[in-house]
Amino acid sequence: MERVTFEDRNCSVARSVDVLGDWWNLLIIRELLWGATKFDEFQRNLEISKGILSKRLKLLQDYGIVVKHTVGSGTEYALTEKGRALHVIIIAMLQWGDKWNPLAEGAPLIPVNRMTGAPLAPVQLTDVNGEPLELKDLGLIVGPGADETTRERLDRLRQAAQQKAAASR
Repeated sequence: MERVTFEDRNCSVARSVDVLGDWWNLLIIRELLWGATKFDEFQRNLEISKGILSKRLKLLQDYGIVVKHTVGSGTEYALTEKGRALHVIIIAMLQWGDKWNPLAEGAPLIPVNRMTGAPLAPVQLTDVNGEPLELKDLGLIVGPGADETTRERLDRLRQAAQQKAAASR
């Protein structure tokens, strides 16, 4: 079966899902963030077949998320800057899972500040002024990369929201 791709979509979420939408990719990234570097470690920790692991590591390399290095007589993998930036997504997923899909025994891992040992606060969105935001506070505006379809779609969403607000008055 041919893989569907979203790389040409005028949507940052769709293009991100193109890379991160496969659960193995996210779990490999998690392993790298937690310190795994060798193929054998990924295979053991994830209980993944060699074929799937090879394909996923190659895809992550192609997208510039992972680099492969020869170390002595072996090979190690590391996250690039682009890959390391995914730590926020992984921590947000961990925190979401602990809150909304918890184990009866409690969280398996607790992320902490390595220097102080203090647990991390829940990941939360803030605006550029540091103001915390909830879903009800979020809006969208057209960005410089928006195509005409995206502009029309955002305009339809805005009109529907205005109609809904007017009807509730």
